[in-house]
Amino acid sequence: MKINTILISLCALSTISHANAISYNYVTSVKVNQIELNAPVAADQVSKLVKAGKTKPNKIYSECTGNYEYSLNPTHNKTLTFEFFAEDNPKIKDQQFYQDKSSFQQLGQTKGRVWMTWNNSKDMDEQIVVNNIQITPQYTLSQFQHDFKQSALSISSSGEAQVLILEKKHVKDYLNQPQDFSPPYTAYLNFRFKNGKLNQFAIQQALAC
Repeated sequence: MKINTILISLCALSTISHANAISYNYVTSVKVNQIELNAPVAADQVSKLVKAGKTKPNKIYSECTGNYEYSLNPTHNKTLTFEFFAEDNPKIKDQQFYQDKSSFQQLGQTKGRVWMTWNNSKDMDEQIVVNNIQITPQYTLSQFQHDFKQSALSISSSGEAQVLILEKKHVKDYLNQPQDFSPPYTAYLNFRFKNGKLNQFAIQQALAC
């Protein structure tokens, strides 16, 4: 009887430990103006994500990843970064393809991953939907605590919290091995609240290095 009791206790502890290891909620869909960002995006779709006007993208070569990235700052508080990865563009065999491309229109159907940051939620005039939850400048901490209960438990003293962005094929792996998934090496949403309201928001893709 004692042995059975010990075994049951160990199983219970194992279950509790596993549950505690899951520190983040996750979403599998992140849409901005109806464009899915949890997937490669064609460059000519960027104009639908932000109103850039005559703002030209800044192009840099990342020594870290060996990829080209383009960034836009349509307002002082809003940034969009678009980075190309070889696996998303198997037909492009030479990095020289990017050297004479200075606009998203020139890049056309070339695909990349999109990062977006709003340093002031008042500049969030896009339609942002994560799973079926709409994120607006009026989004509150109490809503976050309801929508993302697990992530809300680890909110920092500065009001910052993260929700993972997972591809559907990785959800089972996350539930089985949650310790292998965490920002910044897993894509995530970054929320920052001030006085109970959303103050800053970011969509961050996974860092490659």
